[in-house]
Amino acid sequence: MKGFVFSFTPGRERSKKPRSIRKFTDITQIVRRYGSVMLFTLMFAAGMLLGSITAGDAAPQLLNDLDFLFTTNLNSRLSQPMFATFAASFASNFIFLLFVFLCGLAPWGMVAMPFAPAFKGFGTGLSAGYLFITYGFKGVGFYLLVILGGTFLFCFALIIQCVQAHYLSCKLARNIFAGSDSVQPISVFVRSYLLRSLYMLLLTAAAALVDMMLWKAFSHLFF
Repeated sequence: MKGFVFSFTPGRERSKKPRSIRKFTDITQIVRRYGSVMLFTLMFAAGMLLGSITAGDAAPQLLNDLDFLFTTNLNSRLSQPMFATFAASFASNFIFLLFVFLCGLAPWGMVAMPFAPAFKGFGTGLSAGYLFITYGFKGVGFYLLVILGGTFLFCFALIIQCVQAHYLSCKLARNIFAGSDSVQPISVFVRSYLLRSLYMLLLTAAAALVDMMLWKAFSHLFF
């Protein structure tokens, strides 16, 4: 009985801490665990907001130039064959994924990689704003039913890839500039990174497949 009572003593002592200190500790733990996810999600959301705001002032030539990366030229997308839709979606998303992947293999990559979700968010907001301005609520319905599914799936893959790349880039920076901080060699983390990046590549292909199927199934209902 005495051992049972003493076994709960540390918990009782911790409970005597002021609530503000416990709350600050909880927030610190949340930021430490999910800080990179929140950072890249915030960058994507900020880019999406900026893209939707600037969609009305974007020049037609700019929209045509960005069509390779984003859906800003609906007529050309509607006239292309089904496999071309898959190829265009996968190629544009692969560029973002490759950029983040390479950033993860560099000790300075942590500085550059936030631009990937920000620019992807900008293009996502630009596409949504362009469809709404050009086609009204029909464009909104088209975006929600046809484009959003594949876009959401890839954005999820992109943010996860950013988190993984940020972790490895920080690991490389500490290993090069501050000495090794782990008993495991850096090659172990690189191998794990390569494997997880392969999963994100497969998820990107799945997003392109979803995009192709939704375009094939529902695009004719709107245009």
